[in-house]
Formats: sequence, C-alpha cells, structure tokens
Amino acid sequence: MLLPRSSTTHRFAGSLLLLACILTTSLPAADNDDSSGTLGLYHENDMFAGTDRYYTSGVKLSWSSPNLERFSDSPYASPFLPLFDLLPYINETEYQKNLVFAIGQNIYTPDDTESVGLVGGDRPYAGWLYVGLGVVWKNERVRNSLVLDIGVVGSWSYAQESQRRVHDVRGFDNPNGWDNQLHNELGVMLAYERTWRFPHITRRSGFDWEFLPHAGGAVGNVKTYANLGAELRFGLNLPDDFGTGVIGPASTTSTPVDGGMGAERSWFPLGMYVFTRMDGRAVGRNVFLDGNTFGSSHSVGHKLFVADLSVGFAFNYKNTKLAYAFVYRTKEFDNQYEPQVFGSVSLNWTF
Repeated sequence: MLLPRSSTTHRFAGSLLLLACILTTSLPAADNDDSSGTLGLYHENDMFAGTDRYYTSGVKLSWSSPNLERFSDSPYASPFLPLFDLLPYINETEYQKNLVFAIGQNIYTPDDTESVGLVGGDRPYAGWLYVGLGVVWKNERVRNSLVLDIGVVGSWSYAQESQRRVHDVRGFDNPNGWDNQLHNELGVMLAYERTWRFPHITRRSGFDWEFLPHAGGAVGNVKTYANLGAELRFGLNLPDDFGTGVIGPASTTSTPVDGGMGAERSWFPLGMYVFTRMDGRAVGRNVFLDGNTFGSSHSVGHKLFVADLSVGFAFNYKNTKLAYAFVYRTKEFDNQYEPQVFGSVSLNWTF
C-alpha cells in the first residue's frame, strides 16, 4: 500500500530506530549463560571498489541472545513463545537456540546520479530501513536461521538523508535524482537459510579447512528468491561459527557454537583464515528493481538469476571476529552497465 509522506511516517521510521536500539543495546544475559550474547556490526559500500552506483551502501547492527536450551530461558522470548512453539524442529533438545534482533538500512542509486529527472532504463533510487526478529537453532554440524524483516521503502527509509550526510562529510557531490525514488511502502519479508559444516572438526587448533554449503530462500513484497551456495575457508584456529556472509534477509550475527557442543579450542587465542564464498539466487521479485508493489513507479526488468562471488580474510581473537570480503555481483537488471563490486566489513563480538 502506498502512503503519503507526513509527520506520522517520520515518527514511524523513527520508532523503528528506537525499538531496534533498545533491543540490540540493552539486553541482559539469560540465566543459563555468562555472556550477554553476540553483537554484530556490518558495513558494505561500493566505495571500496571506487564506484558509487547500484547497491551503494548497506549497514546492519544485530544482536543474538546467549545460547539457550529453551527459548523460555530468555525473558525476551515470552511475547513470541506461542509462535515459536508452533514451529517444527527448533525446540528439539539437540539444538542450541538463539533469539536474534537487527536493524539495518540499504541504499540503491542508478549509474547516472547527475541527472535531476528520471533516467529510464537505469536502476531506481531506493532505500530500505528495517528491523529484524528471528530465531537460530544449531548444533556442531548445522545452523538454521529464520528471520522476519519488517521495514519501509521510499523516503521513509531516510536513504537520501543518510547518503547526503556521508557525501557531505567526505566532500563528494550528492546525487541529484532522489525526487524520483520509489514511493513509500511498508515491506515484509520472511527468510530462511540452512548452513552445514564439513568435516566435523572436534578440535579447532592449528591449520585446518572447512566447507560450508548453504541453501534457503525468502518470500515477501520486498524480495522473493531461492538461494544456494557455499563457503570454503582455510586458516589457523578456525572460529566455531558458520562462516562470513554479506548482509541479507536471513543474515544474523556469527552465533558461535559454545558449551558442550563447542569444539576444543587451541591454547593460543588468535586465529586467522582466508575464504571464498559463492551464492546464487533465482529471483522472483526485487522491489528495488521491479518498483512498488501497488501503484506505478520507476522500474527495470530484473534478472532471473543473480550470483555473488566473495573472497576475503578474517581475524579472530577469543570471542571477537573481524572480517573483510570483496564481493563481485553479477548483473541484476536488463540494462545494467556492468556487474557490481563492493566491499563488506563485519565485526562480531561475543561478550
């Protein structure tokens, strides 16, 4: 549904920010764990590749609870327990469980950012401001993520204001065509992803390798797709997590495996590794290309198949992991000038 911009919409978008900040910064530890969970900060930008177009920026702040034997061990699960109890598999005792919360913003611009008017055939201006609520259930061999993202597309997302502020600080020219961005629209997206780990590593000490295939999908008026991919990593003292992905609907913090399910660790707390990751998607809908769900707006035809290829490195020290990846993304729409490249930085801290 398309809605007019007003002070009410400003308050609505602001409430998303306030709610997520409360959830991700003030959650205490669950009773059965000494930690307060894992905090993840992600930043993606095409400035790492020297460009300023298409998917130009993404930021995400996420928090996952300590590992839980039951979701009822966390006081923040109680409003959602009836829903969680209806979901199959996640309450089996073989899994460690996490609640996950997130807030994020993505910014999209065309290749031609100098034109004031609408540039037909080029990518629409668009923004996406959202909060995410989800659950993770995992053991030493597999992790499942189920995340519900709710947010706003259009001027409510404050994408124009965010980009303008960054450009002003860095002394860059501001894009001129934001008046042509997608209309305001509420967005809902449910995403699921399952990741496996091979081989089964019982002692994460010394040099080793790991293969992490994944599969999943998303459905909603923002994005609908099915995806399949894998990550291969090699290094010293590999972390007991499930790899390093880019910002996506089903992405969460690193949610490491701990406690009785965790692998034995090296006495030396520093680790490092290099990795390569591929993800392919069959795309049914992408609002940032197809335009608004209801009503007319600028749009371009999306590609049915899109793939990401990432190469990067990571450092892990005790409960902290810092990773960088250089991402190559194939063309997403029919008249796209060339494939997309951008950098992705992530910091995960279990505290």
